[in-house]
Amino acid sequence: MKSRYTLGLAVLLLMTACSNNDKTPAATTDTLKKDTPVAAQPSIRVPIAKENDLIDTLNTLSFVKESSKYIDSISNHKHSLAYIIDTTDTEYTVTAGYNGAERFETYYNFSIDKKTRQIKVQDAISGDMVTPKEFERMRKAANKQ
Repeated sequence: MKSRYTLGLAVLLLMTACSNNDKTPAATTDTLKKDTPVAAQPSIRVPIAKENDLIDTLNTLSFVKESSKYIDSISNHKHSLAYIIDTTDTEYTVTAGYNGAERFETYYNFSIDKKTRQIKVQDAISGDMVTPKEFERMRKAANKQ
């Protein structure tokens, strides 16, 4: 009888402790504060149609085709170039590379302006963002050396 009473008291205390009897509503966390820094704000999801359009456009570049072909060959025709797409108010940032079992191996970093749709590629040596045409020229010049 005493153990039943103790068990009942424990359940009652647990239920009382877990219930929210406050008259004030719980703080909402689904909105950003006005002073939240831009870097801490969640990124906006790119609509799938735009994602596919971006990928299709990047797949037309000759060096992207070569890399995709290479990944296809080393993966026994199971994989191709993978993309990670992020967006800000002014641009899309696209990382292209091999999505292996152990890690994502970056091949190219692209920046695409939302208004002008101008594509820039990051040069791995200088870190500068250059046009695809200039990237190709620099790549060919580096291969000749």
